This record gives sequence, C-alpha cells and structure tokens, in this order.
Amino acid sequence: MNTKMKQFADASIGKITSLENRLSGVLKPIKPRKEFVHDIAHRIQIGTRAVFVDRIANWHFIAMLVAGLISLALLLAVVGRVMLTLLGKKNNPRGVLNNIRSGG
Repeated sequence: MNTKMKQFADASIGKITSLENRLSGVLKPIKPRKEFVHDIAHRIQIGTRAVFVDRIANWHFIAMLVAGLISLALLLAVVGRVMLTLLGKKNNPRGVLNNIRSGG
C-alpha cells in the first residue's frame, strides 16, 4: 500500500511540474499601473461598510425588527390555537378545551 501511495505522489509531482513548465512559457508577468495598485491598496485599508452594518447601527431599524418578530410570533400562536380548536371540534363536538378540562 505504501509503494502505491509513493508511485501516485511521484506521478502527481511529475504532472504538476509539467504543467508549471507549460504555463511559465505561456503566462508572462505583467506590471500593473501605479494608480490601480494605489486604488486597490486604499480600498483594502479603508474598506466599505456593509449596508447591514449601517442598519444595525440605526436603533429604529432594530426596534422595528423586534416588534415585527414579536407580532409574527403572536400571529402564529393565535392561528395555531384557532386551528387546534377547529380541528378538535370536528373530531369531538365538545371541543379540545372541554376534552382537556375533563381529563380525557
């Protein structure tokens, strides 16, 4: 098993070396303009703030988000309760609440 791994590694190294030699003849290094390099360096150093970060800094947005999530949770709870009640009345005319209160 060890010899197979070594043969595979040697074959891979040979293929990589061959590829490197072919690419070195085809690809020539270029010298970028100084303005381009300066602009990229400036962007990396300063960076841009994401829109999401700006919105989190705004407390109005956070308050609206929390209020919306609470409203959604309440709506889902009410709809779930109504569905349970309606489904319970179809199966049992007394309803789910009466069934639970009576213990069975």
